Amino acid sequence: MANKWKGLLIAGVGIAGVVGAVAYVTASSPASPPSTSAPPPSPSAVKAKRRILYWANPMNPSIHSDHPMKDSMGMAYTPVYAPSTQAAAHPGLAIDPRLRQSLGVRLVSVRLRPMGRPIHTVGTVVVDENRVYAVNPRFSGWVERLNARAVGDPVRSGEVLAWVYAPALYAAEREYFVARAVRGIAGNARLGLAARARLRLLGLTRADIRALDRRGRPLRVVPVTAPVSGVVQRLGVHQGGHISPRHDFMRITNLDRVWVNVAIYASQLPWVRVGDPVRLTLPADPGRVWTGHLTFLYPTLDPKTRTVTARLSVATQGGSLRPGMYAQATVLTRPRQALAVPASAVLRTRRGDFVMIGSGHGHFLPVQVVLGPSSRGWTVIRRGLAAGEKVVEAAQFLLYSESQFQAVQARMLPAPTARGPGRHGMASAKRGVRHD
Repeated sequence: MANKWKGLLIAGVGIAGVVGAVAYVTASSPASPPSTSAPPPSPSAVKAKRRILYWANPMNPSIHSDHPMKDSMGMAYTPVYAPSTQAAAHPGLAIDPRLRQSLGVRLVSVRLRPMGRPIHTVGTVVVDENRVYAVNPRFSGWVERLNARAVGDPVRSGEVLAWVYAPALYAAEREYFVARAVRGIAGNARLGLAARARLRLLGLTRADIRALDRRGRPLRVVPVTAPVSGVVQRLGVHQGGHISPRHDFMRITNLDRVWVNVAIYASQLPWVRVGDPVRLTLPADPGRVWTGHLTFLYPTLDPKTRTVTARLSVATQGGSLRPGMYAQATVLTRPRQALAVPASAVLRTRRGDFVMIGSGHGHFLPVQVVLGPSSRGWTVIRRGLAAGEKVVEAAQFLLYSESQFQAVQARMLPAPTARGPGRHGMASAKRGVRHD
């Protein structure tokens, strides 16, 4: 019996020694480094951790439901998830790829492009006001013979328009001849100079005075000549009428060149500059083209037509352009480089003008912009975007509405999932609810 207990004691001591040796080796050996990377979770595991906000109709994403369902065609509603931890690093709206495909989201790059367009408008031929001359004698008198008797009569430079009896001028001529007769007497030299100066003040030229000297006697009727060639635009007196310095005797217009006033709408003004070439055609002669350049932009807007008048000067080419005619005008504006986006990418709201930019990884962000003029389906961006950014060309309105809805949904649904009608009125009916 004693031998039995002695054997058991020896066996226990041996086991204890082995256990102690193992413990000593484990404690003395260096600890193995901890694992620095965990195996990446599977996509299904990641999706399982994300909170589903609602389910959207694949054919009409504005129809939402708080539970999985199918539409009348048997297509399953698409889940819309709350932003995950990874998505938090990308601000904006996160859209599932299938939903993006259903919405028809298409991205385009913001870039510099030549902006400008030909402006087709109408023009009116008017008189060139720089070529209008007033014939206004400096003396009063009566017309004894009128050569140009009607408006529109052509006249040539230097041609006698009328013969006028002017008592004051006739008296000044007589004084002049008296001064010439006595100019040899001492002290009367100044009298002749004064008489000659009076004739000049009454409108006689040096050539008229020389002709008067050759004639040797005063003229009872004096001629009124045309200062330029042109046509009579206005006639203020008739045969036998009275003229005075207070009223225009006649107006003559030179029609070798005319003005054409073209109408420019306020929305077209940003493209128009002084110096832009213009082509003109007449409905009566469509095969003929007149060319010119804009010389002036009027500073005011016509309150009736809401247009600004632009002006160009054109040669009449034998009188084919007549004041009062209408012409078809094409203003060839010069293109200018500007940062632009498609006009369909701009979302106009009461808060301002926005575009949806793609920030990467399926995220979209509304950005407010300052717009410039539009041309041929493109709109100039003056502030808010940079070249190379991607903007949503189509479905930006749906994305903007979706971003606002998700923001409200995230604030008003504290529960991980929506199991019944919430504060949005999201019904659990099979048809779903439309959120406008």
